[in-house]
Amino acid sequence: GSWSRWRQSKSKCSAMSNQQKLSAAKNEIAAFSDMYNRMLKQCFEKCVEHFHDSELSLGENTCIDRCVGKYTETQAKVGEVMSKVTAQMQQTQSPLG
Repeated sequence: GSWSRWRQSKSKCSAMSNQQKLSAAKNEIAAFSDMYNRMLKQCFEKCVEHFHDSELSLGENTCIDRCVGKYTETQAKVGEVMSKVTAQMQQTQSPLG
């Protein structure tokens, strides 16, 4: 009766929850991959000047270190701001807020 319907409903919610978790994880991986590829492209274009050497010069290495550091710091700050904005939006949309 109603007990078995409740269990089926709970099972569907758990499955949906797992599906949502999987979807969120896939989105996070895609976003990280996109960020990494953009950082790679930008820092490479900015810092690598010569292609005749098999290794990066000291200046190129230094530039890449700084570029990657600035890029990741910026992404972290943007992420913090986006989290705050999202939380504020959720609070204003909440019927209890």
